[in-house]
Amino acid sequence: MLQSSQGVLDVLVVARGEKITTLGTLKPDGWVYDICARPTDGSDTCPPKPEGTNLYGGTRLQLQPGDTLKMRLVNKLPEVLDSEHASEPGHHYLRGNPTNLHTHGLIVSPRYPTKSNPSYGDNVFVMTLNPANTLPGDDDVVHGDTRLGFTDYEIKIPKSHPSGLYWLHGHIHGLTLNQLSSGMSGVITIGDPSDYLCKNAACSDFLKTLPVRHLLLKDTQVLKNGRMITEQYPVFCKKHRGADEEPREGQCAGLHGRPTGGGKWYFSVNGQGYPHIPVHQGNGEIWRITTGSATVTYDLGLRDNATGKDMVMQVLSVDGIAVEPDGDASANEVRSMSGARITAVPCPADIPGKLAHKPICASRVMMMPSSRVELWVAHRDAKGRLAPAGPNASATLYTADVQTGPAGDTWPSVDLASVSFRGTPAANAPQVLTVTGDAQAEMRDPRRISAELNNANTSFRAEADCLPLAAGHKRRIFMGFTPGGSVAFGLGYEELDENDQPVPGTFLDIEPFNADKPTLCIPLGAGNTPATERWEIVNIAAENHNFHVHQTKFSLLSRDRVSGHVVEHRGGVLHDSVPIPHADGDCESVADWRAGKCTVHPILLEIPFTVAGDFAYHCHIGEHSDEGMMARIRIRAAK
Repeated sequence: MLQSSQGVLDVLVVARGEKITTLGTLKPDGWVYDICARPTDGSDTCPPKPEGTNLYGGTRLQLQPGDTLKMRLVNKLPEVLDSEHASEPGHHYLRGNPTNLHTHGLIVSPRYPTKSNPSYGDNVFVMTLNPANTLPGDDDVVHGDTRLGFTDYEIKIPKSHPSGLYWLHGHIHGLTLNQLSSGMSGVITIGDPSDYLCKNAACSDFLKTLPVRHLLLKDTQVLKNGRMITEQYPVFCKKHRGADEEPREGQCAGLHGRPTGGGKWYFSVNGQGYPHIPVHQGNGEIWRITTGSATVTYDLGLRDNATGKDMVMQVLSVDGIAVEPDGDASANEVRSMSGARITAVPCPADIPGKLAHKPICASRVMMMPSSRVELWVAHRDAKGRLAPAGPNASATLYTADVQTGPAGDTWPSVDLASVSFRGTPAANAPQVLTVTGDAQAEMRDPRRISAELNNANTSFRAEADCLPLAAGHKRRIFMGFTPGGSVAFGLGYEELDENDQPVPGTFLDIEPFNADKPTLCIPLGAGNTPATERWEIVNIAAENHNFHVHQTKFSLLSRDRVSGHVVEHRGGVLHDSVPIPHADGDCESVADWRAGKCTVHPILLEIPFTVAGDFAYHCHIGEHSDEGMMARIRIRAAK
């Protein structure tokens, strides 16, 4: 962990190869971030780490609202040996393993360099090349600026930025899957859980007794010869453990009779294969969990080893924003507002019905790639109440098997870590932690954070053809395959009027990513205030997708089952990525959907855009975004 001092965190981030020795018997060569305080002598190498340092496990950058994050990214990566897209016309330079940095979830400017400040903001349309590797040729199509050797980033965190859990990863189109599969990710934290928990004295005093633990989930496939696969096989091992298979403790065995035979699919926690997590005291701990996987969906549970049942955990935050449902929200409403990510169960509240915000308790939490969640984990009885932990009290942190749709992937069930409990909860221990603060309101009406970012908008001036949506209109985004029998993923678009009818002339059929062709342009409001829009996400494919849009947080709206009218949000859960359910039926195109060949389950979002710049929205399953399920969007200053 590296933390800011006097409002600045200045680090060197070296992307390089590293032998991974902490997962199991196979010890592959992977790729890691070697992060250190920026050397004063200008060196492009971090000092040697102590023996046993686990770089694959990740580094955490601890910041405070108002800080400035400075990063020099140096590319010392080896060439890619198994990139599917490096063999495609115009993308041969991908073999050279270019990279960049994205501070996922932060609401910051994606500015470009200027004469006075030659660094970048959180801008994914720049790539850093390793000069020793394959470089772009005349026929190559690069997606943004190119830098040789290193790139400087300077990212200003607004003072009103919400405290929470975020993360760091590369965002090169065509290599996102490869670089995440190899281990290139880290954690970013803003502030502390006490910023949004327990504002009354008794709860605040109790909160001080809870250790905070950060858990970064990664998965890596390794063949029996020790070679890491960065272009992952979705079907590497069986869904469930076979009768002749060793216990699935942080790994599953590759299927025999296939190239994976004799290999291992490693599922790690902080770079460790099936670690032991000791919860030393009866009040429990706060777990801040980040999914650094490229493609895998985790269905996390904490199984009581004595009863075999899932233990109750309180959900405190999702995607970096504290959860704040209204006090009378039902379990179905919680599930809806969470995008079906939370399997809600009753909380053992001390004063039912009198809390300003309903606490959310869960037996399981689904985490698609890029998800983050913060949980209060403690030893509890069958009713979910805190209970003394005997000398043998233990549990298993695991992921259940997940099927992402009829044409989707099947992710295996794996035990991730053993957990032991000790101690008796305090006599005055609350049964739930109160979630308080103003993060939800600030993000739904983010005028304050927008005002702080206004100076950065001068680099992105108003454009004559950048027009706001008409009153009552919304945008519809299609997710699926490109038409005509192609297997490429892509995104489509159309505008809807106040009666939910397509506006003539706005339809764009599903097509793969084209960085030179922004799908749409949105102007900020008068005085560069936030522009809030409603987007309907329609998935016509027979597999789930994971919709993500950069530099904002959005809420989910639902339709009344009887009237069909939109039900306004009443607080709850904010997201920066959300699962989009698969279609039922057989649609190969938008035209098939319009002809009634499949039934879709659209998700309606309310999205506030707060800062000008060039952004991306995409599916955050690495295989899907690399295949083309990504689009460029422009946010521009107001006229």
